[in-house]
Amino acid sequence: MNNIQVDCIQSLIGYKFNDCKYLTAAFTHSSYVNEHTAVGNERIEFLGDCVLNFLVGEKLFLSDRTASEGGLSAKRASLVSRTPLARIVDDLGLMQYLRVGAGVNKNEFSVKARSDVFEALLGAVYLDGGLDACKVVLDNIYYNHVVPERDYVSELKNYCDKHGIFLFYYDIYEQDGMFVAEMDAVGKRYSERGRSKRDAEKKLAETVYKALVETDNG
Repeated sequence: MNNIQVDCIQSLIGYKFNDCKYLTAAFTHSSYVNEHTAVGNERIEFLGDCVLNFLVGEKLFLSDRTASEGGLSAKRASLVSRTPLARIVDDLGLMQYLRVGAGVNKNEFSVKARSDVFEALLGAVYLDGGLDACKVVLDNIYYNHVVPERDYVSELKNYCDKHGIFLFYYDIYEQDGMFVAEMDAVGKRYSERGRSKRDAEKKLAETVYKALVETDNG
């Protein structure tokens, strides 16, 4: 990673590294390590994940003194999930700085792979400047940009429990490289596709929930 790239990343996140080796490692994919003598970002990504969970949990704990453990856990889970992290990486254009092996197309990286870049970056900041530096970076690029995802799976369950609605789930199956989830609700079958079983389940829950609420309001 050259000096121009380092300066660009530092400008984007509002933090200047004392030792750029951590930043370089954070932006080194395992495919690059397989072809060069370099330190990859997998271990740093693990550390960043731990730091992110702690700092977001701490902020939620201090900002809402009345929230239950379950409520705090659910909100933290939505804030640190792959989708918002990947979105920040995309919005900041961080993928262009990731070093990958020959023939690897970064444009085809999954949401998880892109979210790993964010966690690796935060891990690098922690190794370089500790928790205080991480808090600065999160204030700069995270809290103002991340939007909690609604937990439609839980909302659907609670709605149906409240209104006495029975849901019949079918097994999630794979079709044409995608996962398909199906459900019967109030005499109607619903179906959604996703890249993973969890993704298909979430999309299905959102569709059914919105359909039931719309019918109820109508």
